Amino acid sequence: MSASLVAHRYRTHKRLGAGSFGEIFVGSDVNTGLRVAMKFEKHGLRCPQLRHEYKVYRELQGCRGVCKVQYYGTHNNFNVMVLDLLGPSLEELFTKCGRRFSLKTTLKLADQMLERCEALHGRHLIHRDVKPANFTMGDASSSPLVYCIDFGLSKRFRNPHTLQHIPHRVGKSLTGTPRYASISNHLGIEQSRRDDLEAVGYVLVYFAKGRLPWQGLKAKSAHKKYKLILDKKQEISIAQLCHGCPAQFAEYLSYCRSLKFDASPNVAYLRRLFRDLYSTSGHDVAQIAANDWDWMANADVRVDATTAQAYGARPDTAQARRATSARPGARPARPQSASAQRPANEEQFYAPPGRSASRGYDYGGDRYASRRPRTATARVGETDPERRWAARGSREAPAQPARRERPQSAAAAPSYQQRPSASSRSGGRGGDDGAHVVAGARSMMGLARARSARSAGGGARPRTSSRG
Repeated sequence: MSASLVAHRYRTHKRLGAGSFGEIFVGSDVNTGLRVAMKFEKHGLRCPQLRHEYKVYRELQGCRGVCKVQYYGTHNNFNVMVLDLLGPSLEELFTKCGRRFSLKTTLKLADQMLERCEALHGRHLIHRDVKPANFTMGDASSSPLVYCIDFGLSKRFRNPHTLQHIPHRVGKSLTGTPRYASISNHLGIEQSRRDDLEAVGYVLVYFAKGRLPWQGLKAKSAHKKYKLILDKKQEISIAQLCHGCPAQFAEYLSYCRSLKFDASPNVAYLRRLFRDLYSTSGHDVAQIAANDWDWMANADVRVDATTAQAYGARPDTAQARRATSARPGARPARPQSASAQRPANEEQFYAPPGRSASRGYDYGGDRYASRRPRTATARVGETDPERRWAARGSREAPAQPARRERPQSAAAAPSYQQRPSASSRSGGRGGDDGAHVVAGARSMMGLARARSARSAGGGARPRTSSRG
């Protein structure tokens, strides 16, 4: 099925990549002709996430900067979610702009990112994975608008009916991307609104300076690396972290770190910090949402270009793309492993020590941050997800074949027939395997007594040592 039709309306086209959830495709609505993004998740996964993400999107429908969910349902052996098609992520735009944004673009992004967090918190949800890759630009018709995506780790921080805040708990697993995680998140404290805002602060420093002090740390294991990142975050002061940035950056982070667990952040105050800085830098605040970003001057960056990263997916490797486009009908080269596909500077999700590396829930119902992606072993560019999943198989362990009893050899088989004795047949443990064992032992004793009787009565020649 080269162009699978979902819900008699959405047709798959180009495969963008794969992620922890499954695979994502560019598709189209056959009724309107508009392009869409289609996420596929295989049925029967131990910890499915697509339905959880769909519920969060449904909660956020109508919020500014949240893409519209057009369809959720099942198709063959897959859960499918159809979304509006968006543009590239901020991480990709950051890379294409030389890994540094101007102060103007950084402040414009700060205003919209804080607005998205405020809207999310207003719906009683926290994101728990704030990072540049989870903010994207819109398509060509809405390119000035920044979108927030990938709500797979989101959860409620309070009851929407009673407004009761979740309890303060410790001993939690690190959830999110370590590079941008808050100090409280590293320490195993339950996340709340303050953690999303602290992560936004790290992202803004990253945009303004080009890197964070805890990038590139080497360790023998992921757990040790997280410990090094935490030590660095605690060791370096806010003034040192924000050195070279305007004072408002340090003021922002100081405010976020001073918040209590269940505090309601004053997002309007934080947005005003950056808006005032935008104004004093010689820019018109009324034009803070204008479409005059750094990448607009870069002809190589297409804002309406769709990327796998914009939907939390890992793009196909260049090696596999070259292999499939080399010549028609040629067998593609085997795609690289997940570790080979991962950029050297990318902070990836890992399961906490002692946990499975597949994404799931802990006993409290909280999603922990394990996102080891699957690597496709079928043809890259194949538009039929079912054939590709069949090629690489399910993630679950294969069912063990029924164990068959090993037949005994002729030499090992007993020379007598084990039959239950009369007492065992009439005695009351009929049907129990133990009765047959006892009966077999008694028959052996009977054979021995019969041989002794034949020897004593002359019925058989006695075995003696004399040869007379």
